[in-house]
Amino acid sequence: MRRMLLFSKIKELGKSPKLAKTAEEVEDRLRRMRRWTRGPLNRLFSWLVQLIIAGPTFLFLKLLSKVHVHNREKLRTIKTPYMLISNHLTMFDDIFIDSYVFLPWAIFNMKYFPWHAPEEKNFFLGPIVGWMMKKAQCIPLTRGHGVFQPGMTRLKELLQDDAIVHIFPEGTRSRSGDLNRGQVGVGRLAYQAKCKVVPLYHEGTQELLPIGSHRLRTGKRMEMIVGDPIDMSDLYAREDSREVYQAIADRMIESFRTLRTTLHEIGYGIIDLAQYESVMEKDRIA
Repeated sequence: MRRMLLFSKIKELGKSPKLAKTAEEVEDRLRRMRRWTRGPLNRLFSWLVQLIIAGPTFLFLKLLSKVHVHNREKLRTIKTPYMLISNHLTMFDDIFIDSYVFLPWAIFNMKYFPWHAPEEKNFFLGPIVGWMMKKAQCIPLTRGHGVFQPGMTRLKELLQDDAIVHIFPEGTRSRSGDLNRGQVGVGRLAYQAKCKVVPLYHEGTQELLPIGSHRLRTGKRMEMIVGDPIDMSDLYAREDSREVYQAIADRMIESFRTLRTTLHEIGYGIIDLAQYESVMEKDRIA
């Protein structure tokens, strides 16, 4: 209880970000974002901060948890840049996933430290934590500010450069463990960047860190499976529209369903699929 109260106090440090309303304000925020990891000193700080975060996480998962990754080598053989997408179950899915699947590669090649797009009000908590988030390659997004905020432009730039950007198409955590609908903004980002999209489906992080808890549990299973890049060529060739963005996001979620089926067919599933199938059947009847 005391830990949760402390975490709540820390979250209060986060300020509601000011919406960039003019072209000048947008460009100013973009310029500042581009400088976060630019230059030898900033790159060194970025490498150190990410290693400080990823190293202990990797050891925790390796030594105190039961983690298995299927098809992990695909993430190294697929040429960058690409958008890594995964389903979303806990606040720290990106830390759990990226630390385990990209170490030790990222220690020797920083391009394997993915960029992230966390909610600004939840993670940019005051000057110290905010500085660390910048060095950890986090581009802040603000829910409700739409797809034209500076962070989305910066993510597009990264996906057209040589980066890996880890995105959650669902936008928010699943409370049930099942998959939510894909968000149109993620589809728009993929469409505009015309980037490769690599799906990763996982189960078990909800046991490592259940919603409402701020204490990691030991001895829990976590299963991950990496898929091949999703063929978006037909959708990328279509005319720019909201319907196309949503179709891209829907295809991302469908890739998770395919990977989930594969994971369970090979005997590594953790969640009870029967309960989700039951809910889906009720929805169809309704």
